[in-house]
Amino acid sequence: MVLTSTDPPEVQLAMNRTWHLPYRWVSDPDGTRLAKPLGAWDEGASIFRPVVVVVAPDGREVFHELSRDFTDRPDDEPILAAVEALGLDPVPAPAPWDPPDTGPRPSKRAFQPSSFIPYFRAIKFNTGALAERMFDARDREQLLTEQHMAESFLAAFDEWRAEHPPDRQ
Repeated sequence: MVLTSTDPPEVQLAMNRTWHLPYRWVSDPDGTRLAKPLGAWDEGASIFRPVVVVVAPDGREVFHELSRDFTDRPDDEPILAAVEALGLDPVPAPAPWDPPDTGPRPSKRAFQPSSFIPYFRAIKFNTGALAERMFDARDREQLLTEQHMAESFLAAFDEWRAEHPPDRQ
């Protein structure tokens, strides 16, 4: 798995250490390396739109989902199903990412564990309230999809907190 963002490696490393992520990152500040070729560059905001691509060992693309905007995230199940369908042997967890000559530099924009719950609770409750006001079924469905995503993130964060005691956050 490779994660990509517009942030420089120092900020990515700080994010890894904050969230205890074992993944490598690719820095793509102007979107030319991955975001634009994948159609995931938001010109107006100069950021990635979330995109998940699963590539088989033979180079075939077996899953591709491009989010509508920065708030939209794909559900885990279709991604996991695409990976599992490949029938690959499990790989061991990678060693912690520690790029040479790079020290962590936290970003003020970085999402901290302490802000995770209030942020996603607000999304959950606000989207639910707004969905009740919608007359158009398609708009209501989009809000409920966003609400489901927030609920999924909150459930995943509960698991994460159980694995990472507060003194490490």
